[in-house]
Amino acid sequence: MFRYSIPSRLALAWASVLAGGLLAAGSLVYEGRPGRLPADAVAVVGSQGIARAQWLRAMQAVEGDLGRALSAPERRAVLDRLIDEELLFQHALASGLARDDPGLRKTLIAALVEASTAGGTVDETAARALFAADPGRFAAQPRLRVRAVQAPTDADRAGLLAALRDGHLASGWRRVDLPDQPLPLSQLAQYLGGSATEALRRAAVDELIGPLDAGGVSLYLLLRERQADAPAYEDVAEAVRAEWARRAAEQALAELLRRLRGEARIRIGDEF
Repeated sequence: MFRYSIPSRLALAWASVLAGGLLAAGSLVYEGRPGRLPADAVAVVGSQGIARAQWLRAMQAVEGDLGRALSAPERRAVLDRLIDEELLFQHALASGLARDDPGLRKTLIAALVEASTAGGTVDETAARALFAADPGRFAAQPRLRVRAVQAPTDADRAGLLAALRDGHLASGWRRVDLPDQPLPLSQLAQYLGGSATEALRRAAVDELIGPLDAGGVSLYLLLRERQADAPAYEDVAEAVRAEWARRAAEQALAELLRRLRGEARIRIGDEF
């Protein structure tokens, strides 16, 4: 909504001319005094009412900017501005702008979808069931304690496993210096690289991984410990509720589209 001001009648008349004459014609709607308005309306523009609550909110906004109460002419000017906005909005719809402008079309559809799917309360029982079905989905990034060595590609795997467990390396093998504590995957990637980290993401505890190419050398990994794979519901409740709400909104949108398709007359070309 554009900012309110106390415009002159002459300025409004010129705005009507610039709008292609529609505002001038529309002004006849609100300059007149209809015999009866809907109970909750302060004006009607065409067939669209302007609610008293909308007018009161607009007046409060102007009074907040001015720091004082509005006079009777100023209250009427606020109403006139709401009427002008409604006239422009109706003119925009009639002109096809909302249909022809891709950006505006997407904005209107997004607003409609949000209004149609928002506002529901979270079903706590359903949210807990969603969590129980796949706790790992809501887990924080796992923290892994890893040991790593560089060794020849044909190194004995049993010897590698023993060396990674007890720390005694054969000649020509080199230990990769890693903190002996669980680290998040993002930090492990800085030590070992992305391919090694991806392999660790899927690995089981005490599983030997490798050989992996690490810039011309062969890398072997042993996952010693994995933490935070299965969080408690209370630790991730907000994330679970948000996911439940997202799915509920998707379902509400699908139901809305089914209803609209059932009510609409849709014809599709023979080639489809």
